[in-house]
Amino acid sequence: MLTNLLKFLKGYVVIRLSGYSPERFLNLCSHHHIILWGLRSAGTDYEMCISISSFKKLRPLVHKTRTKAVILERHGLPFILYRYQDRKLFAGGALFCAVLLYVLSMFIWNIHVEGNYSLSDEVILKYLESVQVVHGMAKRNVHGEEIEAGLREHFPEITWTSAEVKGTRLIIHIQENEDAAPKEIPAEEPADLKASGEGTIVSMIVRSGTPAVSEGTEVQPGDMLVKSRVEIYDDAGETANTYYVHADADIRIQRTEHYKASFDMHYVKKVYTGRTRTSFYLTVGRKRFDFRLWHKDAYEQSDVIASELPLRITENFYLPVILGKNTEQEYVPTDTVYTKEEAKARAKEEWALFFEKLRIKGLQIIENNVKIDISGEMCTAEGDYVVEESAVEEHVPEMEPPKTEAEEEQE
Repeated sequence: MLTNLLKFLKGYVVIRLSGYSPERFLNLCSHHHIILWGLRSAGTDYEMCISISSFKKLRPLVHKTRTKAVILERHGLPFILYRYQDRKLFAGGALFCAVLLYVLSMFIWNIHVEGNYSLSDEVILKYLESVQVVHGMAKRNVHGEEIEAGLREHFPEITWTSAEVKGTRLIIHIQENEDAAPKEIPAEEPADLKASGEGTIVSMIVRSGTPAVSEGTEVQPGDMLVKSRVEIYDDAGETANTYYVHADADIRIQRTEHYKASFDMHYVKKVYTGRTRTSFYLTVGRKRFDFRLWHKDAYEQSDVIASELPLRITENFYLPVILGKNTEQEYVPTDTVYTKEEAKARAKEEWALFFEKLRIKGLQIIENNVKIDISGEMCTAEGDYVVEESAVEEHVPEMEPPKTEAEEEQE
């Protein structure tokens, strides 16, 4: 690759060699350290590539071997510059564009956030702006470790993050955990298991440790479930030895919770008139320029749908230019009343979304007794539901210090 680049910068020609003794000519080129490449036969003649500087040395060799060298093709930067020597403005513009692209490549023009769910892009970008991580910043000022540490400290929901620069993009990778699970204790260290939620134990399989409760037991958050302390008894039923393990068990806890949600049967409905209008804008750096195709008064009520097209040269080489389009749709707010069927459909949709969020958190819906009641101007969905989960947390045990020899003798 580097060799081809050097050939292009220095320039080279493709020549055809004919005459009395081309083989002797090739031997003399080798003797005088003249480099030839791309040698191929063309009937009784030969074609080959040679640099411009080496071509200038061929005259005595051609004369000595009674051969003839004719230029067939010219390649490389020197010939391009010569071709456009009368078009200085074009050459200057090309050079300016090359320099401009090089300068633009030294800055961040696109910040992309991925992996976030509960945190919106706007919230994360606003935080980054507060710590001077913004569009248009120099790449040398991007410190990935500081950005990652700042995000984890500012947003407790974030359990892992990574910042990387690709081209003119800063890509922020994020992993969230809404419940912020506690740190796990290494498997080789002792650990107790305690309840992280209230309910009734419906299933309990202990693989390691000493059970502190049994199936059917009502527990509260923080109650001991499985102890890491394991005691070994002698024939007299007294403790002969004690050691600690990393408790391990599958425990399922059920509890009953109450759901209630209501909304007014009267609401304001958007009735779209069908009238729309479009405007365009151009963002260069941090400046925005609006271009409207209309000059009438704005709609009294409308929704705006925006779409943007960032300009880029390659997948990761973004330019500080964004083309945007706003589509405005006019509507008339109208007072409306839900029908019973519409109200029930909305109530079911709301509680289905509520239960789906519980499932995402790892809860299993065992029973659902939610009922819908429409009375007067309100629609209410209310009832009990039963959930089951593995509400277990690991905790560092409080271990008793080993007994001294004197204490053992007293016993």
